[in-house]
Amino acid sequence: MSNQRAFDLIQIDSPCTADWDSMIGTDQVRFCQHCQLTVREISQFNEKQIDRLLRRSGDRLCIRYSQPKSTTAQPKVLHQIARRTSLLARTAFSAGLTLSTAIGASARPDNQQGMRTIPAAAARESASSRNGEGSGIIRGVIFDPNSATVGGATVKLSGNESGRSLFSITNDAGEYVFTGLDVGSYNLRVEARGFASSDIPNIVLRDNDDNRIDQTLSIQPITETVEVVTEIIEFQGGAAHVRFATEPLVRAAQQNNLEELNSLLISQKNVNIRDSATGNTALEFAVQNGNREVVQALLWAKADVNAKNRSGQTALMMLTDKVTADILWDLINAGAKVNLKDNDGDTALSEVAQINNTEALKVLLDAGAKVNTANDEGETPLMLAAGDGYVNNVRVLLLAGADVNAQSKKGKTALNYARDNDEAAVIRLLISYGAVQTVETEKDSPDDPR
Repeated sequence: MSNQRAFDLIQIDSPCTADWDSMIGTDQVRFCQHCQLTVREISQFNEKQIDRLLRRSGDRLCIRYSQPKSTTAQPKVLHQIARRTSLLARTAFSAGLTLSTAIGASARPDNQQGMRTIPAAAARESASSRNGEGSGIIRGVIFDPNSATVGGATVKLSGNESGRSLFSITNDAGEYVFTGLDVGSYNLRVEARGFASSDIPNIVLRDNDDNRIDQTLSIQPITETVEVVTEIIEFQGGAAHVRFATEPLVRAAQQNNLEELNSLLISQKNVNIRDSATGNTALEFAVQNGNREVVQALLWAKADVNAKNRSGQTALMMLTDKVTADILWDLINAGAKVNLKDNDGDTALSEVAQINNTEALKVLLDAGAKVNTANDEGETPLMLAAGDGYVNNVRVLLLAGADVNAQSKKGKTALNYARDNDEAAVIRLLISYGAVQTVETEKDSPDDPR
């Protein structure tokens, strides 16, 4: 599978200038002092690895990768960055990639009493701040085309008479407010990453007015094009997010929109349709989001719980820390097979061993997941959990009968994996269970409790 297909799973808004070589860490993971985030090198990641990384990284993710220059006469266009739905990064970092789910899905308030106001301190004046304080107020809520609120938008209010400007940043509910305004006319400008800017001119404000000015932003189809100008171009930061589904049913599940999903299910002929932009089905997104209502609606509509994506993974292999035991039992009772393998030989248990969700791990074991099944590299769930430092997962697997001294095809045991990443707590636990380390890959660590 080509790396280009893997990189198609993410969108990057702007490159970062942070120097990889100045960061502390390994060839795979380093720490950026500038943005105080961990940066991962993903140049060699395949589609499954990138998809897994996106699922498990919460709403902040820094990555670094490189691609070769095009061999054609014209420079190769690497990315055309586009926003297609309301899901946006919460904050744009100049030196970090921010991976985010939806900023908000608040319904549009029907009246002013339904909105939550921002403290007056949130509206900050520019360098040319006014001297007096009036009695007028201009406030409102910023929405995207799907009526979800947009947080982090910049709202600029300019006075036509005074020539002065005020600025406010919308909160997570998409709200802004300007207080203490003088009588006069004002121009309002709203800017948000991924949306076209919006201008509302000539807002007339009278004494003691409290004007409500809501605004719906339109999607900005293309925000940036990056061209290769050297042999290798590297991206080390900027705002980024996972791609958004284009199939309506899949998009509704991705956005946790149960009402829209139920409406689409009435006429949807293929509940298992796989979205071309994300590679996911509606059920897979519902499981990843930990949304039991959406999962149950799709199962009621006969969604295939054992459908596989391009990497051979089923919904049961795409669990996150949001998934509850109830959702897992819903899937299992609907026929999900716990011991299926993907293209790399990994099972659902292998995948769950690498996330912080012991509840899900226990459910899979109770449902008959084989604790010592190894993938194509000979790696067992215990090795994978040990390498990632999930000490509670390691304990659950050991209590379930995991072979503490099983070896991978490279001759490594779970203890090797733990020592490779200096996971001191896991090392102590494994040793207490009689773990040994193979000589070939022995690594002494400062935290080694031997």
